[in-house]
Amino acid sequence: MGLTVNFLGDELLESLEEDNSHSKSLWTYADCHAQILGPKKAYPLSYNRDLTIDAYSAKKYAKFRENKNIKKTVLVQPEHYGTDNSCLLDAISSLYRNRWEDETFQIKGIAKIESNLEDEKLESLANSGVVGARFEMRRGFSGLSWEEADRLAWRINDIGWTVELYIDGSDIHEVERNINSWPGWVVFPHLGQFKRTLTTQQRSFTSLTRLIDRDKAWVKISAPYILSPNDNLDDQEVTEIITALAKWAPERLVWGTNWPHLEKKGDTAIDEELLELMNKWVPNEANRKLIMCENADILYNFSVS
Repeated sequence: MGLTVNFLGDELLESLEEDNSHSKSLWTYADCHAQILGPKKAYPLSYNRDLTIDAYSAKKYAKFRENKNIKKTVLVQPEHYGTDNSCLLDAISSLYRNRWEDETFQIKGIAKIESNLEDEKLESLANSGVVGARFEMRRGFSGLSWEEADRLAWRINDIGWTVELYIDGSDIHEVERNINSWPGWVVFPHLGQFKRTLTTQQRSFTSLTRLIDRDKAWVKISAPYILSPNDNLDDQEVTEIITALAKWAPERLVWGTNWPHLEKKGDTAIDEELLELMNKWVPNEANRKLIMCENADILYNFSVS
């Protein structure tokens, strides 16, 4: 990571060779981004109350992760519940208790919390398997002010949590100094969510790589369709971002399914295609294993089996 690389050059945008010889992995996966929703009577929605959630249960995810050989999971608090983390906590407990004979399965969570949450409640969340906090900083969403985020980043660092930062990636250069001043690691879901400008040739992408170099930032390869203007799974501009990051610092990337793909109306039929696309995006098998399996142990402190 200490080398100087020109992200504006053609070097990182070279044509990719697909490694189809390893489509069937010999190792297990760490799914670092999945979401669970429960029955509305038990877990009222605070956002998008018309959402149909029958197919997004912990039981459905358990079948999915068993089928995909996922041995480690990080559940992320859905925006639909705001700061009510009860469904998240119940899902963590349920999936762990009902892991059948799979004693190797591990699960943790990312909660969304209020900036003034009491220390006792933070400790309670940590004891329930929470390892990070979702910071909602996108325009038009109910979240934190930057002043609140600055204070909260220090508080959660005291209990060993990471920040899961939801921001339009094209704004990273404007707040790079804020982020760099926080203690601990900051995780950017969904490839940094570059929405307004989708290219490696922008200041914010360079800011992201600087944060990675300073051992400040991690990035999730998840939900590439969120970035695509046409909602595509395999968008050329999104591919350029993935491959640039994978070349720059594969040791600072993790992978997530984004199950059950709420942004695509729960179309879980795309999961197999997304798995196959990882062979194209990261053709080197050793790097794929880092991203899809091993790096999660470092970022989320999973036990190494």
